[in-house]
Amino acid sequence: MKFNKVNAFVLVLLLGATVASCKKVAVEENDEEVLTTLQLTFTPAAGGSSLVYKFDDPDGPGGNAPTTDQIVLAPNTTYNVSIAVLNKTASPVADITSEILTEAIAHRFYFIPASGTNISVSNLSKDVDGISVGLTSTWTTGAAATGSIQVVLRHYPGTPPNKAESDDVSSTKSGTDIEATFATKIQ
Repeated sequence: MKFNKVNAFVLVLLLGATVASCKKVAVEENDEEVLTTLQLTFTPAAGGSSLVYKFDDPDGPGGNAPTTDQIVLAPNTTYNVSIAVLNKTASPVADITSEILTEAIAHRFYFIPASGTNISVSNLSKDVDGISVGLTSTWTTGAAATGSIQVVLRHYPGTPPNKAESDDVSSTKSGTDIEATFATKIQ
């Protein structure tokens, strides 16, 4: 076979295709989970029975409307609060909480009480960099009041995620995974 420009071109194409097919391609896996349920468990810091309140959208976004419990708390009380996040579209129901904990540097809960709600949220759990995650927190109530509190889980994609304590809930560095607004009553 006589070697000419056409043969050289074909050889280069074949070699390039062979090398390309052998090369490993790194793909960042971050399967988007369906998050259907936020469950907040309130345990009085001074002791007593725990209270559980949920935002529940068991069929996921769209479809049937979600249900949201009203959070009813005692006045002038401190509660230790923990959050569980579930995917009820999976069978069996998938508890996503441990995944959020494992990927804490890429997640953050925001708690936004409406004016006059008389609830303050502090002591949010932190990730390894000392930035708030909020899977656990402390809620302190004031005098009797009614209002609402928005709970938002934001996801910070990227490597590294670039999450900062000063990030606002509407930061363009993150996107909302799930959010719910709970009516609140202190009585």
